[in-house]
Amino acid sequence: MVIISLVFFVPLSSVASDIATSIGRGVDNRTDDGGYFELGMSVYNVNKVDIRQVDAGLIEPSLLISGMYQYKGLFVEMVHQSQDGINIGYNIWNSKNWSLDILAANLKGSWSRAEGVDPKTLNEAQRNAYLMSEDSFYIGAGFRLTRYWSDDYVFQYRIVTDYYDGQGVQSSARLGKSWQVRNWNFHALGSVEYSSSRLNKYLFGVNSDEATERFPEYQPNGSFSYGLEVGVAYPISQRLVFRAMYRMTVLPAEVTDSPFNESGYLSFFNASISYVF
Repeated sequence: MVIISLVFFVPLSSVASDIATSIGRGVDNRTDDGGYFELGMSVYNVNKVDIRQVDAGLIEPSLLISGMYQYKGLFVEMVHQSQDGINIGYNIWNSKNWSLDILAANLKGSWSRAEGVDPKTLNEAQRNAYLMSEDSFYIGAGFRLTRYWSDDYVFQYRIVTDYYDGQGVQSSARLGKSWQVRNWNFHALGSVEYSSSRLNKYLFGVNSDEATERFPEYQPNGSFSYGLEVGVAYPISQRLVFRAMYRMTVLPAEVTDSPFNESGYLSFFNASISYVF
């Protein structure tokens, strides 16, 4: 599981979308209402950032399910390998160059300690096992603001706070550009992401009741991380598409100083072939 939250252009008159869709798919590929659906296969590789990761360091296959749909401002987005997870929301305002969305549900992967367990009652080995955590979800709500320039630049700012498990606030600012060389569609995306101290403590912290020799007490503050993504898409046929991307994120000291951490950066590669319905 990739614990650091891991973002193709839309018509200027349409509602905003996940920036991953906006940069990589072209400004003329969507109408105000409607959407797309993709099904395919992909392979990915991610370096080991956290000792709780079980799929790091290997080339792993995965099923690709991706798509989005919008109707009269309401939208659902599930964009493959987006940094922003699954989104459900409503577009409340848009103009020629701007768009503002309410995000009613932003779903991403997270960690969670086992419920109903008092770590003070556990011995050292049991607390170590308890601290290895379980897969969980971050489900947040907030706002997303998008700014478009010409046909190949997009800026997006988003802020959400978790209401599923009180994990805290996360926000991001991303600037992307796309360009076409013959049938190859390239994109680049830079990002800055903020995580509140509450979120960092939830994901990477250890309190005094949980602490062990292997996992000493650790209480991080809020932090900023910085990322860069480059990618390419090529239409093999009218409906069959090849995509590849590489993303690197420089992690802040609040993450790298955690007893769970094993790297100062997150490296992620993905290549896929999908059928567009």
